Amino acid sequence: MAILLLILTSALAAIPSTSQSYANSPTSSTNSGIIPIADPINGTRTAFNYTYSQANLYTTASATSPREFPASNFTGISNTYLSSVHRTLDNSTIPNTGFRFSLTSANLTQGKEEVNWTLTIPQFNCVGCSSVSVTFNFFGNLTRGTNATYTLSPLSPPNSTIIPGGRGSYTTVGAFPSNPTMGCPEDICIDVTKYRGYNVTLSFSFGWTFSNETLGMFAEVGEVVVASIGSFIPSSSNFMQQDPSDSSLIRHTTDLFGINYNSTLTTYVQPGNMSRPKLWWQIEVISIYYPAGYQIKQVSLNGTLISPSLPKVPFETEKCVVGTSCSQSLIALNMTDFRITSLNSTITIISSTANSISQLSTLSGGLATQFFTSGDQLSVKVANQPSIVNASTSLQTGTLTITFPSALLIPPGLVSTATGGIYDFALPSDCGTSGLLCARSWSFFAVFTSGFDLGNATGSFRIDSLQVSFNGSTGGSNSLTVKGRLTYGNGTMASGVNATLFAIDRGTPVNRPVTYDQTIISPTTLYVSNVTLVNGVFTRDQPLILLFTIVNPDLSKPYNATVTIEHEWPGPQAHGMSVTFSLNPGDRLSDLPFNATGPQTYKATILFTGTGVQVTLTNLRTFSNSMNGTMTPGTSPVVPNRPHAGLFNIILTSILNNNPQTPTNSILSPLYAYVPSSLAPSRYLSPSNVIQTDSNGDFSATISSNFLLGAKNMTVLLLARDATGIGLVNNLSTIGLTDSTILISTTDSIAAVAKDQTVTTTLHVKSNSTKITEVITVNLILQGSGMPPETKATRTDLTIGPGESKTVTLTFTAPSTIGSYTLTFSSPEYGGPLTSQTLHVAIVQSNLQILIPAAIGVVAAIIVLGVYLIRGKPVEEGGEKTKTKPAAGSTKTRPASANPPSKSLTRTRGTKE
Repeated sequence: MAILLLILTSALAAIPSTSQSYANSPTSSTNSGIIPIADPINGTRTAFNYTYSQANLYTTASATSPREFPASNFTGISNTYLSSVHRTLDNSTIPNTGFRFSLTSANLTQGKEEVNWTLTIPQFNCVGCSSVSVTFNFFGNLTRGTNATYTLSPLSPPNSTIIPGGRGSYTTVGAFPSNPTMGCPEDICIDVTKYRGYNVTLSFSFGWTFSNETLGMFAEVGEVVVASIGSFIPSSSNFMQQDPSDSSLIRHTTDLFGINYNSTLTTYVQPGNMSRPKLWWQIEVISIYYPAGYQIKQVSLNGTLISPSLPKVPFETEKCVVGTSCSQSLIALNMTDFRITSLNSTITIISSTANSISQLSTLSGGLATQFFTSGDQLSVKVANQPSIVNASTSLQTGTLTITFPSALLIPPGLVSTATGGIYDFALPSDCGTSGLLCARSWSFFAVFTSGFDLGNATGSFRIDSLQVSFNGSTGGSNSLTVKGRLTYGNGTMASGVNATLFAIDRGTPVNRPVTYDQTIISPTTLYVSNVTLVNGVFTRDQPLILLFTIVNPDLSKPYNATVTIEHEWPGPQAHGMSVTFSLNPGDRLSDLPFNATGPQTYKATILFTGTGVQVTLTNLRTFSNSMNGTMTPGTSPVVPNRPHAGLFNIILTSILNNNPQTPTNSILSPLYAYVPSSLAPSRYLSPSNVIQTDSNGDFSATISSNFLLGAKNMTVLLLARDATGIGLVNNLSTIGLTDSTILISTTDSIAAVAKDQTVTTTLHVKSNSTKITEVITVNLILQGSGMPPETKATRTDLTIGPGESKTVTLTFTAPSTIGSYTLTFSSPEYGGPLTSQTLHVAIVQSNLQILIPAAIGVVAAIIVLGVYLIRGKPVEEGGEKTKTKPAAGSTKTRPASANPPSKSLTRTRGTKE
């Protein structure tokens, strides 16, 4: 290690640790939003500190020849002279600035070697100097039976007196010393201030005994220096500026002004207190300390470039290493070599650091993107990396200013930070006057300033919006055709934009699963038989549930598999977002083998987050464990706060005996609708096919599905996405595409009927839709009294126009068993029951068709029948009507239906003579 560093860095711990305030901090922007970063910014003066130092370097010429005790033990050891210090002017080495002692044999006879150095302690007169020290390197490795010792003592008074702190003895096996003296650049530092004018003896001894059974003992002595180091002085000025030729670099220009140095002085030599003026110090050094991480580019003295013009102008340099405790680097100039007579010299240092802002990007929902919709939340991510390594957080902390163009009316962000972070800003809610804020890119600026560092970066983002205008809707048979136009925020036509119409039942919390079945079934390898969207309409922080079933058609083959779940934009358009799961006997799902357990149904829980699309895979049969994965980022991310339409492609690869089989099998899921929170919850009804706007931005799309029926609050929305990722959810309050497709159903009441009687029932249905003509099939389903559901009558192609009412009459045969039954009018297109009523079946006279209520009982029924046989046949219609009295103990029967019967059950017609 070179010497002057070791001399001068002894005061590193005393470097000021607080920065001064600085002017011209860019806390405000110009009208254009551009911060004048080209202007120099004052950094703290204490970033660069310097000291005056006086030093004398000793070589082995000042030392006695090694002496061995006893002399017969001279063999088995070696002494090697070292040259570790370089001259300033020509970079040549200074010989014999140290030596290395080592044992070359084991089990030597007990002995010792001793080397003595004679050092002179002069007076000092450097600025801020207050002490003189003897410093040196002394280190090595001890083996068993060896030792190393140093002592420092004055020649007069007697050399037996050891200077305080001037003794060290090492006997422990291994490296020594374990740690250098605190604040000492060398291994050893000893204060000799009170011995000015004296000569002192620095003595080293190395001993060994018979027990040094192994080799490896050595000790090095070097860079023996007497030095006086002054106090720290801050620079007179320090400016930071972005390098005009390289924006990734920051240029620091630092002046050290009024430097004085003089090596000629008077020392009173002891003993005798004799005054002796002379050039006592060989070396006059200016030691400049600066933050670790700075790179010195050039040094000028009084306007003359001295570095890097000479081979090694700095007498010594030392750079700190990242990860150590060192936070200051050193450049030391031997002023004696320059022979400058001026006592008020100026040193100018130009250094550089990396632009501290290493990353500036825009995020939406936590994911990187440059495309935003008006009203979005814009997140700015700043990664700041101060150049001053190993420094405290307080020294690294500065002011980060994020500034936007004034037209956007976004207040600047001003935070105190060292490392940066993520900062949120609200974009304008619309495109402004004449749409000037949209369909264009904007630049913004981030500047970090501290006393030691400067960072400057420019980012950009684009604001746009897709706006829809609907100019017509036509209802068809269980379908709705919508026409409209898409435009960008500045009014230009949005041509070539992919979009999908979605019909949802807004406000309905119950989801309707939608299943697609496989059309390509493999007879030999695994295949995905179906895929189901459990909840096709969902919003942020809600997971999408996807089910799919894997079938093995050949149970003799114990297949393993890999399943890739790939996200795609409508079209479908893959964009590199996928996650793959390996299904094998060692997986966490305990689901294999496929040849023993039959079809396996898997559940994929998919969540859109700011860290990517998270997928959790479980098996519905085992279900206890799960596997997690994150989809690859892809070329166009799924932004969690941006509504959109999408789908998934399930790709299955069969693996047999560790060999992938071909071909793979895949299936596309239904389209999902990822909507704003204002549209959740909603029930999935149906999407249209993917449409693309024409050159004028016009589109026409039809949603044709029986699933449009039976919606309480059918809402049609458009989910569009252009090539940049700008999306749209139309303004539901202005489009008017809302409707109800509920059918209001009632029935006429039915009187109690006889067994096996032909029964006619009437259904009245009224549509409250304003757009869609509903075409349905009506099934009449009978069940009850232990009878399973049975379709008794059907009416097909019942067409009901918007707002229209229709009556449906259905005829069927009553059951052969008395009791109460439920009649249900149901429609598969409507999605279930329309309405229901109760049917009562009772006993009746076969020839007169007179209903006898079952409540009278069997005995009463026989009596009534006997009375009839005595009286004879009934009279013609129109005769006098009489009332029959109920049998004793019986009760009157009441209609069971809410709809009143058309005839009274207690009346009979008159008789004809």
